[in-house]
Amino acid sequence: MRIDRLELYHVRSPLPAPLHVAAQPGHGQTHNELTFVRMTTDDGVVGESAGMTLSRFHAGLGDALGPFILGRDPLDIEGFGSVLDAGEALGIRLAWLEPALWDIAGKVKGQPVYELLGGGRDKLRAYASTSELRSPDERAENLLELQEMGFAAVKLRAHYPDWRDDVAVIERAREAVGPDLALMVDANQGFHFSLLPGAPPKWDVDIAAAFATAIEPCDMTWIEEPLDRNDYAALAELRQRTSIPLAGGELNWRFNEYGLLVEKQCLDILQADAMFFGGIAGCRKVAALAEANGLAFAAHTWNNGFALLANLHLMAASPNCEWCEFPYEPPGWTTEGRDALLAETTEIDEDGFVHLPQRPGLGIVIDEDKLKRFGERFYDGRA
Repeated sequence: MRIDRLELYHVRSPLPAPLHVAAQPGHGQTHNELTFVRMTTDDGVVGESAGMTLSRFHAGLGDALGPFILGRDPLDIEGFGSVLDAGEALGIRLAWLEPALWDIAGKVKGQPVYELLGGGRDKLRAYASTSELRSPDERAENLLELQEMGFAAVKLRAHYPDWRDDVAVIERAREAVGPDLALMVDANQGFHFSLLPGAPPKWDVDIAAAFATAIEPCDMTWIEEPLDRNDYAALAELRQRTSIPLAGGELNWRFNEYGLLVEKQCLDILQADAMFFGGIAGCRKVAALAEANGLAFAAHTWNNGFALLANLHLMAASPNCEWCEFPYEPPGWTTEGRDALLAETTEIDEDGFVHLPQRPGLGIVIDEDKLKRFGERFYDGRA
């Protein structure tokens, strides 16, 4: 079996309303933009995936990738790591291509990917992952709605110019929902958007420690990305200065960086994303590294519906994963807006669980009408 055809699309699907991402002040996101890949084997088996993109700068990507992908054995997923390494050397993240190979593998073997990975769970408890900064009362009202929907946990954002305003939101949130809803908070300091106008100051270890101390009475499940992702000394110091578990790792590029996060005792939860680092195979190694060292794993999924599906299979096969990130911030980021090209949206049940697709592969079903309407094919290569 070999990959006989490679298609790449730039997709720009409108959101129901503008989304104002906390980490990107002043930037109102109006579309879900992604690069969609479709690989077809000489036997007619199709594998699909998609990576987040903000422009058409990938226009020459097909010409660069075609020679490395066309003619390959799609079941040699480990060997595909060399393609990801080549992209890394050029400063391009290509991990989002790799889940398409797992999609093919699952279809060839007639199994969902999580079963190929040895996973024993067919559902995961989801936490609602918010994105915007809202006033204390607005966010409190929103959390009550999420709690009513069935979510057992919600992740807030901390990115106000003054961290004390973030504390006020968290305190009001805890007051509103009581003790039964788990709360996480993401400071988005792993990669700082300091070049954007109005960007809040970058946190140092003393600011992060003061923030952590202030919210300790709020019974937080974790603080995510409180400091630069590569400042191992500061992360290790912060971990000693707070009782709240620390999470991070969504933006790390190399496996040795995760090794250092573990070796330096920086984090309690590793959050690799199969679309950002190593694909499913690479992140599986990160999850195993965490498990071997007594740490939790909770994949980052804030990307698009394809990322949620790929990471969902990964997490179902990771025994040290308790929570599944479920990106949800209406009215801008609904399940329909997030899942864009997918014919079926991924939802939670009334008890707050997200269920694994039972179709062979990743469970992707493309809405071809939406692909025609919102997508533009910019590469169609054949072996």
